[in-house]
Amino acid sequence: MFAAKKRFSGLLLMLAIIMILAACSSGTGSTATEQTSAAGTETITASSETNTDTSSGSDNSNATRIYKSLSGDVEIPTEPKRIVTDMYVSDLLALGVKPVGAVQYYLENPFYADQVAGIESIGDRAAVSMEKVVALNPDLIITYSDQASEIESYQKIAPTVVIPYGTFTNVHDEIRGFGELMNKSEAAEAWLKTYDERIEAARAKVKTVIKPEETFSILEVSDKSYYGYGDNFGRGGQAVYSALQLAPLEITKKELMGDTQWKEISREVVGDYAGDHIFLTVGENTKNYQGDSIWQSLRAVKNNQVYELLEDRYWYFDPIAIQGQAEEFANMIVERAEQNRK
Repeated sequence: MFAAKKRFSGLLLMLAIIMILAACSSGTGSTATEQTSAAGTETITASSETNTDTSSGSDNSNATRIYKSLSGDVEIPTEPKRIVTDMYVSDLLALGVKPVGAVQYYLENPFYADQVAGIESIGDRAAVSMEKVVALNPDLIITYSDQASEIESYQKIAPTVVIPYGTFTNVHDEIRGFGELMNKSEAAEAWLKTYDERIEAARAKVKTVIKPEETFSILEVSDKSYYGYGDNFGRGGQAVYSALQLAPLEITKKELMGDTQWKEISREVVGDYAGDHIFLTVGENTKNYQGDSIWQSLRAVKNNQVYELLEDRYWYFDPIAIQGQAEEFANMIVERAEQNRK
């Protein structure tokens, strides 16, 4: 009897121990579940603030932000890794960003030719290859295109920022604009500091040989006429008038430095648009202009103050090109002044 009671007491003790262990196990499980739930809430909150794809854990490579472009708000990667652009190669390189693809013409820019290795061509200006763009798997596209169909094609491939041609009218606004777009404002200011130092040195060099009242014109010669250019349409305009601050003719300021930046000029009136100095863009087949009697009568020609510019080099008008052109123009002017003094 005593033995039976002893066995019964033992069974009760074992049941009590099992119940205690079960309760502890149940409590521990509840705590683990609560901790997991709390961590999940934190992840979701972080996702809502940064628009981060949480499928990769704490990796923020897919974080996005809203960029307020001229054509509306665009959701873009916070740190884009694979950028395709048509013409804005210079602006990206200035900020230390190398795109993965760009239009061939802008990859041939001589002023940053040493920086484009590894950038793939996406075709020419007239016919971008969407197949090549797709193959590059971009996470951001930056374009100057005004073609709705082309922009729509880009948008189907990746987030697309449209920056129309002529949006920026000077180097400082352009670099700062791209600094904002790329979240690299500090890099933009650093580049502009160096730019300002180099431009100021070029400007000081010119001042040693040019009087303030001397005027400068930018012309281009064709087979039958000339073309005049202002301060924001390539051919060295920004370098001449904005960077070096050389004086334009009054007719240039009036007709070519506003919404209209270029015009065709007949040979009979080219003298009206010819300053004391002329930067003249020429092509391979336009050398015959030199025998024209009207051209020979211009004071810039008589004074040996015409500077020929090869079109393939001076059509570019991006920040890096403008910096290089300003320095080259300063050297041209000083060298010519020295020649004319002999």
